[in-house]
Amino acid sequence: MGSHENGATQAIMIDGKSAEWTRMDGETLADALDRVIAGITPDRTLIGVSLNGTPANRSEIIAIGPEEPFLLEILTEPLDTLLKGVLSDLVAHMDSLMVVFQEIGNNLRKGDIQAVFSSRDGEKADGGIYIKGLEGMVTAQVLVEEVERIEQQSGLEGFSVSFIEETDRIDSLLDGMLKAQESQDWILLADLVEYEILPLLQKGRIKTSRVLGQVLEAERKGTLIVA
Repeated sequence: MGSHENGATQAIMIDGKSAEWTRMDGETLADALDRVIAGITPDRTLIGVSLNGTPANRSEIIAIGPEEPFLLEILTEPLDTLLKGVLSDLVAHMDSLMVVFQEIGNNLRKGDIQAVFSSRDGEKADGGIYIKGLEGMVTAQVLVEEVERIEQQSGLEGFSVSFIEETDRIDSLLDGMLKAQESQDWILLADLVEYEILPLLQKGRIKTSRVLGQVLEAERKGTLIVA
């Protein structure tokens, strides 16, 4: 619904279509927007909100006065499409991460410590491929959490693909890697990389690929992935 006050146009759109909305006395526009968002069908998820064509945060929306003109646009995406994209990203990320840790392990075994911890361009002190591997683990966790969020929003279970099934174990492994690095025990660090981290990544990659295959097969058959 578009609201016209003193000639000012106020509108909320969802995926290019006008949304029915009202702003009650004493409410901010953000309160009204919350109700609109709450009415989005459960098979879709919010991916962005823009104010007058620019991505907006809640404080900017709250600041809009009752007579101020605005165009709020809500963008959503089907959960099954989002799930497929995140799973594809996770498979690709794990593939690249396994290559990184394999290189780390190989260089540690050869005693080429500089190749593990030094920047390849020889200028930036960025921790080298080792830090790239640790940062990659964090990225993988973020992607896994996104899969879990989609699963929770859809109301379904069984799509869990986390290769970090035992958080305490992973924390212990990373702590052990840090201690091995600090004590310069490169053999122990290589063992942790090759016999602990790489198998975990491989297991996670297999699980994620299997789930992605299920999603793609369901999509091919035209069946619903999420309710």
